Amino acid sequence: MRQYLDVKDRHPTAIIFFRLGDFYEMFFEDAVVASRLLDLTLTTRDKGKDDAVPMCGVPHHASRGYVAKLTELGHTVVMCEQVEDPKLAKGLVKREVVRIVTPGIVLDDEVLDPKRPRYVAAIVVDKVTKDKVGLAYLDATTGELCATELPLAAVHDELVRVAPREILAEDPTKAPLAQLRARLATAVRAPWNIAPEIADGRAELRGLALTASYARPAEAGPLAVRAAAMALAYARATQPTGALPISTLRLYEPADAVVLDEAAIANLELTETLIGKHAEGSLLDVIDDTVTAPGARRLRRWLLYPLVDVPQIRRRQDAVAWLVERGELAESIRRVLAKTADLERLAGKCTLGIATPRDLGRLRDALVELPALVALVRSGQNSLTGLPEPLDLKACLVAALPALAARLAAALVDEVPALLKDGGVIRTGRDPVVDECRRLADGGKDEILAIEAHEQEATGIASLKVRYNRVFGYYIEVTKTHLAKVPAHFIRKQTIANGERYVTAALAKLEARVVAAEETLATREAELVKAEVVACADAAPQIAAAGAALAGLDACGSLASIAARRNYCRPIVDSGYVLDIVDGRHPVIEAMLPPGTFVPNDCHLDPAAEQLVLVTGPNMAGKSTYMRQVAQIALLAQIGGFVPARSATVGVCDRVFTRVGAADNLSRGDSTFMVEMRETSSILAKATRRSLVILDEVGRGTSTFDGVSIAWAVAEHLHDAIACRTLFATHYHELVALADSRPRVRNLSVAVREHKGEIVFLRRVVAGGANKSYGIDVARLAGLPTKVVSRARQIMAQLEGGASLGSTPQLSLLPTAAPSPVVARLAALDIDRTTPLEALQLLAELKSLV
Repeated sequence: MRQYLDVKDRHPTAIIFFRLGDFYEMFFEDAVVASRLLDLTLTTRDKGKDDAVPMCGVPHHASRGYVAKLTELGHTVVMCEQVEDPKLAKGLVKREVVRIVTPGIVLDDEVLDPKRPRYVAAIVVDKVTKDKVGLAYLDATTGELCATELPLAAVHDELVRVAPREILAEDPTKAPLAQLRARLATAVRAPWNIAPEIADGRAELRGLALTASYARPAEAGPLAVRAAAMALAYARATQPTGALPISTLRLYEPADAVVLDEAAIANLELTETLIGKHAEGSLLDVIDDTVTAPGARRLRRWLLYPLVDVPQIRRRQDAVAWLVERGELAESIRRVLAKTADLERLAGKCTLGIATPRDLGRLRDALVELPALVALVRSGQNSLTGLPEPLDLKACLVAALPALAARLAAALVDEVPALLKDGGVIRTGRDPVVDECRRLADGGKDEILAIEAHEQEATGIASLKVRYNRVFGYYIEVTKTHLAKVPAHFIRKQTIANGERYVTAALAKLEARVVAAEETLATREAELVKAEVVACADAAPQIAAAGAALAGLDACGSLASIAARRNYCRPIVDSGYVLDIVDGRHPVIEAMLPPGTFVPNDCHLDPAAEQLVLVTGPNMAGKSTYMRQVAQIALLAQIGGFVPARSATVGVCDRVFTRVGAADNLSRGDSTFMVEMRETSSILAKATRRSLVILDEVGRGTSTFDGVSIAWAVAEHLHDAIACRTLFATHYHELVALADSRPRVRNLSVAVREHKGEIVFLRRVVAGGANKSYGIDVARLAGLPTKVVSRARQIMAQLEGGASLGSTPQLSLLPTAAPSPVVARLAALDIDRTTPLEALQLLAELKSLV
């Protein structure tokens, strides 16, 4: 208990898995919490005592699932192991913390999602201005470490894009991080392993290479350095027995890519659906045809960080086009790629010292494939053009990798067992000690079979068997029927229900030799496997670089495969402002429909001529689909992919904004209308002339007059002050009049046809504004009772006729008996011939009438 309490003092907020024999035990509050979360029996060794210590435990061989469940629930688990052989230890067995598993630092393949990174993020706030932040995030499985500096107001959106599983901050309870904590689904916590005040962080980062985006040199700001140091120190503290696979710190600015805030990522359903939060049905799901896990992770990053540098976009397009033009070769490349393991994470496991024999076998097999894969890719180049830059696999041909592949091939058996304890890892002929121990062990087993046959013949007991178990070792088993025939040199070892067990001097001697050989074999194999892991760790940077090159090849291959199968075109991406799409299609919806059934539509946006397009039309006609597809096409173009259209020209967007639908945020005290206004306010504050803005209804959460007024004013501001490319869908048909007073406003509508009292949605976007919303027809299609629909039509007819419904309890659809005297007097008035004095007299008269 002193050992346990010492560990608990160093990790007060974690749950301690304390190794006792074949179990991990938990005590005190840890046991209470874990028993509830893991559905374990809470017990004690001091039953009946008032000061009994609560405890619970799990078998050590089944601990992975329990640890995974706790970390998924946001807990940190400290693994405290016995580091001495209990048979050799003098006194109490020594125990030490061997690793710490946190929500953001998980290395178990059974827990990790192979297609998603696992980030821990760190935040450092400028203590003077309080409005600038350093943000860093780290994936301990691959060694990816990135850092940036940005305004405090932008941190939430960047964290949504990074999606870390754990967030660290020096003091998360104080302003200005308190509000951020309330908005994030992931908890912000203080790191347990470092002092509250972090130094400049440069000592922690010593030895790391710095890289930066294409736009600027690799210069690290002080806040970015401190955040990176915090993340790195935290991760290193979780692996006291192993190094981390981190060699480079990548510095970036959010503006190095298209800036996507939380609303844009959610509303455009880039990585998950808006309803249900499912990956299936998202844009990523539709374009992800990767065949490797690193390729899937790379494509995900590309989609969340679309490029803004035109030359870089075109280089990636060149790679996709190269593969599209060589369809058969591209498929051959993908078939070979599918056989390569996750080199990025395997390099990390080797560096951490946790690679299993099977990991080494998978690494060997992948490295063996590299030369053939490179040759296959290079076979597609011709004398006129070389390989596009993203497909250049020079990193796969460094000298260290073939040498390592040959070493692993010579050391490991063809079919490598999953775990070292399974034995049989090292190839025969690789090591004399292993070969000799195997010969002794295998030969001894043959001799044991010979002893069995000899004793059967000598005693005349045909059923005599030589058996083995872990407790008694090798023994001779004789049934009760033949006990009288047992010779004198048999030494009785154990009585069992149906007979006796014996041992002989020859059997004992042979057993000692076999057991010694097996123990030596296991020890020697462990030493040799460790040496192979160390050799792989030495080459880990080269392995990871090769893995990164293959990830890029796979991501480009995925975009090419989708483009070829779904008839996508290569867009023209330039630094202009025109967004012109001919026969554009929604990539997700098209993929769900039978081929050829999606109705394509054009879109033309130009800040100089057609900058703001007002889209009107009925509910359910396809306004939202049309606008989302424009935004998704723009993003696909800027990740370097082909797009679902007959042709497209995309002037690079610096940001994509969306305001779609209606939702409240009651936990923050925000109504639906307040959420709508917050999102609109953010767009008006941050949009630039180069941005793309998608507004699907503004002002719908309040009264009609308020809503129309707000929508009108927002549209005017986007046109007059910002001049960004905008698609603005609305049911306020009054807004179509903006085109009369604003030169760069254009009206479009989604066409419908009325036929015998029914409406038919044509899904075609046409010029001009709509004058009806067909809301009652949609309500009928949704199943509203016939009486309700009929009554709604009556009320609408009354309203369209100019009559007021009034405030009386019973609404009347009949015309009033007499017209209003005020209305009659005004109708008879000739304003052009009314003098000022007559106007004053008329005003007094009207007042008296009212």
